Amino acid sequence: MASFSEKIGVVKPNRTLQVTSINEALRNSLWNLFLDLYEDDRSRYWKRVADYTAKCFRKVPKDELPSRDYDSRTWVKEYFYSLEWYRVYDFIEFLVHNHRNMTAESYGVHTSYHRFDTSQLISVINAILERELSGFRFIQGELAPITNPVEIAEIDDAVEASRKKGLHGAREHICTAVRLLSKKPDPDYRNAIKEAISAVESVAKQITGSDTATLDAALKQLSSKMELHGALKAGFLNLYGFTSDESGIRHAILDQPTVGFVEAKYMTVVCSAFVNYLIVKADGAGLLK
Repeated sequence: MASFSEKIGVVKPNRTLQVTSINEALRNSLWNLFLDLYEDDRSRYWKRVADYTAKCFRKVPKDELPSRDYDSRTWVKEYFYSLEWYRVYDFIEFLVHNHRNMTAESYGVHTSYHRFDTSQLISVINAILERELSGFRFIQGELAPITNPVEIAEIDDAVEASRKKGLHGAREHICTAVRLLSKKPDPDYRNAIKEAISAVESVAKQITGSDTATLDAALKQLSSKMELHGALKAGFLNLYGFTSDESGIRHAILDQPTVGFVEAKYMTVVCSAFVNYLIVKADGAGLLK
């Protein structure tokens, strides 16, 4: 929501996405979240956060860590504020991936965990990133370049549907596409597209039971077993040609393909949507367990 000063035009609001930088407001907002997380009314977690950071992220000797909890917080803070923008995002991912273990507390045979689980933590971080106009969001546990909620849901649904139906190849290809798309500071758009299209190939081949069929052949086999909309099939095969012809992504050996974030994100979302479509249709036709 715009502030009063922004509404009357005294202050010009910031409308620029932060893609290759992190401003003071965003960095401070993230740090304030860490303070709320690791210094709550019941427990202080800073020594364990510092310990994990030293061992697994910063890779420095543990015996050089401060002994007091307060000083451990200062140690983490000074490090956090010294990081380049892309390492800040690396550190956020690290904290998310290790949050549960860092905050687990054992009481005899019982183990207590933080009041925020990992999914809640991701939701709060995404809200901060959105509010402060960051160009990244968490998708499937990875910080990726910004997409709208519908696109995020399409990717998440494809990963979950593939997992439930045992289509592990497709799931891995989609997750790898997201990782390559979110690679910092140099995303790998070319290989993100290759992984996304491979997810569709994997689903089609696994459903038909043919490991050698081309995507065109696999979709023709599927058409004989279940109803596939002709326009959708033709449209996707045209997209497939974009990645497979001599001047396309897969065969561009001598010349760097002119592909960027827009193309890579589009193909990742479209391929995820088509994976969802094939899974639903195949499941309805009784072709999946």
